[in-house]
Amino acid sequence: MRIDSATSGNRSKRSSKLRRSITSNAKSLRPTTAKVKSAIFSMLGPKGTHGLRVLDIYAGTGALGIEALQRGATSVTFIEQNAHQCKNIKKSLEKHRLTTRGNIRKGKALNAVCSLKSEFDLVFADPPYELVEFEKLFKRIDAKDLLSKDAIAFLEHSKKTDLPDLLPGLKLSKQRLYGDTAISIYRSDSSATTPSFKEGK
Repeated sequence: MRIDSATSGNRSKRSSKLRRSITSNAKSLRPTTAKVKSAIFSMLGPKGTHGLRVLDIYAGTGALGIEALQRGATSVTFIEQNAHQCKNIKKSLEKHRLTTRGNIRKGKALNAVCSLKSEFDLVFADPPYELVEFEKLFKRIDAKDLLSKDAIAFLEHSKKTDLPDLLPGLKLSKQRLYGDTAISIYRSDSSATTPSFKEGK
C-alpha cells in the first residue's frame, strides 16, 4: 500500500515544508479521547459504519478511521499532513490487516480533498483547535461532489468555537459537549433535526 502525496514542488522545498509540518503538527497533535470516540460511534446507531465509505480528515493517529474499518466500513481514506503520522497509520492498517480498505493521502486537508474523486458516506474532521477552516474545507468538498445524499459528518472542535448551522452541502443536526471538546454533527439530507446543544454523557 502506498501513501499518496497531495503536494507538488521541488525536493528541497518539500523537505523544508515537511520539517516545518512535523514540528508544527507534533505540537498540536490532540488524539480523540476514548470517551469522545465511543460517543461518536454510539451516535451512528446499530448499523454503525458497516458498508460506509469513510473520509478521515486531519487523521492524526488514524484512530477513528481504523475503528471504522474494524466496525465494517467498506473503505477509509485518511488525510494527514504529518509524514510520521502517515507512516503510523500505515503500520496500524498492516497490523490489523486492513491495508486493502485503507488509502492514505499525505498533505494539507484543503489541498488533499481537491484530489479526491470518490463519494463518501461518513466524514470525520478533527483539526487542531487553532485551525478553524471548516467552511473552506466543505466548500471544496461540496464543489467536488464528494458527499453522498445521506452523508453525515462529525466535526470535533473546541467548545469555544461556534460553527454555523449551515456548511456547504451540510446542515447542522446536533451538537454534544465533552469537557472542552465539542462534536458538531452535520447531515447532507433534508431530514436533519433542529440543532440542540447538550452535555455529553
